[in-house]
Amino acid sequence: MSPSPFEDWYNGAEAPFGLYDLADRLRIRGWQVPAYSMPPDREDLVVQRILVRNGVSRDLVAALLEDFRRAIEYFEMHPAVTPLSAEEGTSYHH
Repeated sequence: MSPSPFEDWYNGAEAPFGLYDLADRLRIRGWQVPAYSMPPDREDLVVQRILVRNGVSRDLVAALLEDFRRAIEYFEMHPAVTPLSAEEGTSYHH
């Protein structure tokens, strides 16, 4: 069995930012890592997902992880007082 080509996650209530904030911050660096709310019975749960294509380089993955680290450090220094909503923080409509 091959590894899954995607990964998803959510952040806890104690995080100083929401996933829409993180998606927005990563978009500044050129990444498309959208945040999604779940279906109507779980709209309170927001997740992010990345899809990794076959053959992606270690350098590109390292750059993405570095930008995640930078974004999280930014929010640790500048907590999101009012996290972005889905309408404010995402332009992905599938």
